[in-house]
Amino acid sequence: MDILSRLPVQSLLRFKCVSKFWNTLILEPYFKMKHLNHAKNDQDSQKFLINHMCPKDNIFSMYCVPLSSVQPVEKVQKLDCPSNLKPWRCTIHCYCDGLVVIEVPDNLDNESSILLLWNPSTRESLVLPPLEFPPEGDSRLGLGYDSTSGEYKILHIRDGLGGCKLPSEILTLKGGSWRSIDEHPRGICTVLLGMQPLPFVHEAFHWIAILKKLKCFVVVSFSISNEVCSSNVP
Repeated sequence: MDILSRLPVQSLLRFKCVSKFWNTLILEPYFKMKHLNHAKNDQDSQKFLINHMCPKDNIFSMYCVPLSSVQPVEKVQKLDCPSNLKPWRCTIHCYCDGLVVIEVPDNLDNESSILLLWNPSTRESLVLPPLEFPPEGDSRLGLGYDSTSGEYKILHIRDGLGGCKLPSEILTLKGGSWRSIDEHPRGICTVLLGMQPLPFVHEAFHWIAILKKLKCFVVVSFSISNEVCSSNVP
């Protein structure tokens, strides 16, 4: 198992066909976590995504680029977007452990869009349930792993529209539907600038907010395990 857990994903995908035993082993949650831990400690396995739009045809392309400086340029891979359409846009919202949440058009007219959980290494993707409010400039998404439950969760928060109420919802991948969350520290107004994903550190999402009473900035954290908000209010 130790040798298999150090192999590239592409090799493991081929080895799944060797036997039923190997296929079952590679699909085991324990093996997946062991393989992920090896990849996190191996600089040659670490990569980042580049989202590029071609001005000529307005079609987005994804590229997978190694972080290691010793990797040759030939190692740069062009990835096909996980959609039957050729979207003119493809938005990367958040990422964690090699999984990426992206938004692509749902039809040729680009009038609506869908969220996908995508694994660029295996090329597998999962259509996520629709949000109550589509992700826009005044909202953020964050993807994180809950070690307590062994599940991945996605948090969606929206700007309070000038007030201190923070509309938010969370999705547990095994749950299959978004749940509304009312947890938010009182007297704190969230500030959402740009389209950056929510930072995920020590199993908690973080974002900047304003403490209304003192008119100062604070950091709000949302624990992914107990789904409770807290802040560093002085």
